[in-house]
Amino acid sequence: MSDPDIRLRAALSADPPPARDAKFRVEVLLRIERARFKRRVLMTLAVAFAAAALAALNAQAIETWIATDIWRIGIVALGLVAVMFSVSGVPIEALPGFRGLARTFGRWLRP
Repeated sequence: MSDPDIRLRAALSADPPPARDAKFRVEVLLRIERARFKRRVLMTLAVAFAAAALAALNAQAIETWIATDIWRIGIVALGLVAVMFSVSGVPIEALPGFRGLARTFGRWLRP
């Protein structure tokens, strides 16, 4: 071995890496999870507010559409259930595809 290698090996063995701090790691993970939770809550509130505003703006049209055929209430209810279970608390970029949606409904139907 050359002299620089020996000096490098001696320096590395003289100063070992610091011990892991489990409490610090848990606190960092908690901070990350809290930030994710806040983002999810804000996204859910934004979607709920947008849906409420859309429904309020189109209330007259929706009422007329439902009044023409009573079975359309079922269509609206089914659509609301699908939106509620697929979007609630989920960021837009993580929306499931058809398989994910089927899996979600499967878990909801068979807990």
